[in-house]
Amino acid sequence: MVWTVFVVLALISFGMIAAYWLDVQDRRDLSLRRRIGYSLATIAFPVTIPIYALAGGAGWPRPLRIAAFLPPVALALFLAFLFGLIR
Repeated sequence: MVWTVFVVLALISFGMIAAYWLDVQDRRDLSLRRRIGYSLATIAFPVTIPIYALAGGAGWPRPLRIAAFLPPVALALFLAFLFGLIR
């Protein structure tokens, strides 16, 4: 059961990474330098996506802001599987 939850969360996480990146690229109020910086911040996606969603810069609807917290949960499950905490 936990594996199923992990797979669903991982798929949603990939969608959130894409939503974050596309939203940053679509914002014309950001300079090119800032868009590049936000794009590079994708590397730290478990932290940057929730911060971006909560900081108000995203302007995302509530379901998308809630989904922004799923990548850290998926990463935590992955690490739990990796270190044998969950089998």
